[in-house]
Amino acid sequence: MRAYFDSGFLFKLYWQEANTPAAQAIVLNYQPPILLSRFNEVEMLHVARRKTWLLGPTGQPSLTAAQFQAGLTLLEQDLATGILARLEVDHEEVFDAALELSRKHGQTIPVKTADLLHVAMMEFGFDDFITADRQQHDFATRAGVRSVFLPP
Repeated sequence: MRAYFDSGFLFKLYWQEANTPAAQAIVLNYQPPILLSRFNEVEMLHVARRKTWLLGPTGQPSLTAAQFQAGLTLLEQDLATGILARLEVDHEEVFDAALELSRKHGQTIPVKTADLLHVAMMEFGFDDFITADRQQHDFATRAGVRSVFLPP
């Protein structure tokens, strides 16, 4: 089976969070490689960079520069070795699918634009949608997509 992994889920594979071990276990249920969209990449790397200066509950940044670099190095290694592969899609088709999801559900189900774009990726032959975002999971499920939720 093939899965589309949202950015928040993928983030946990490269930068340690409380549910990283559970995320690693879920990935093993799917046929490699893990496909990384450009949207995933931008979202993950931007969040990781922000966490190097956003202060966490301890008053320190959520990620040190060394932690950021270690996660980035692992991401680059996984791309180089084929554990991770770039997902090539026609972005016009993604936006068309997102617009259709919005047309069908935008007036009745709470959904963010980024979530529309992630769920629209299911049009490219994925069996499961994997997310660590409860609202995204709820939207995907209500839109008829088989979704797996990774709890915090």
